[in-house]
Amino acid sequence: MRDNQSRTSGNKAILFAQLLSVLLIWVFVVAITIWIINLILLAVDLKDAPGASVAISIVAIPVFIILASVLTYVFVGLQKGRKVTSSKMEEN
Repeated sequence: MRDNQSRTSGNKAILFAQLLSVLLIWVFVVAITIWIINLILLAVDLKDAPGASVAISIVAIPVFIILASVLTYVFVGLQKGRKVTSSKMEEN
């Protein structure tokens, strides 16, 4: 009984850590995107050449979005795998 309870609390801790990492990466991606867009708008307002900001944003924003998407995809895949594994354990 205690072993089952420790597994449940361990699973909840793992799930919380995974959810936290997915949430934080998306907050990071949104913050970086807003920051880069703000840099471009600031360069335009100051009548400066926004070339560097645009060049950085063309590369950085898609890279961050892809990394966050991969992390989210892995999280969803782990959750599906956990559900399949736990249902097989319950059958035995």
